[in-house]
Amino acid sequence: ADCDGDGDSNGTDPAPNDPCVFTAGSVADTSNPIWQAADCDGDGDSNGTDPDPADPCVFTAGSTADTSNAIWQAADCDGDGDSNGTDPDPADPCVFTAGSTADTSNPIWQAADCDGDGETNGDDPAPFDPCVGAELANVDLSNNNTDWYNADCDGDGVINGLELDPDMDGISGPNGTDLNNPCD
Repeated sequence: ADCDGDGDSNGTDPAPNDPCVFTAGSVADTSNPIWQAADCDGDGDSNGTDPDPADPCVFTAGSTADTSNAIWQAADCDGDGDSNGTDPDPADPCVFTAGSTADTSNPIWQAADCDGDGETNGDDPAPFDPCVGAELANVDLSNNNTDWYNADCDGDGVINGLELDPDMDGISGPNGTDLNNPCD
């Protein structure tokens, strides 16, 4: 018998009552209610409703991850190079532990704009430098991206935010300066 539905018979199953512990190569009985109710990948979506019950980064919207699950902790769902278990914000590819190396093939990381320059990480030649690859027409000015706003891309001593919006700090600033002119 295979009581837990993990595809490993009770006689060879290292944990015959745990559908998430089985011998490599076992194929789960997806109709077994014990297997369906478990959440083997720790993404907060039970195996029976999870679009991919073996991938902690694929789940139904609104699921809340089991942050104590070792499989979920070891994954890097946002692609920032910091595993979920140590990542300060495992859903934000722009927040990670220093020294992490991004997985540039991860679509979540590619779609983000970590330096706020208006160009997605996947298309940006320098995704953490707001002055390289900047597309002013695409900069999200509504959220005051601090990386881009506080940079001085033309090197004139006036930060981008003040050159673009002289009153953004509540005091009068330079008026009509050029974001791309180091002499203005």
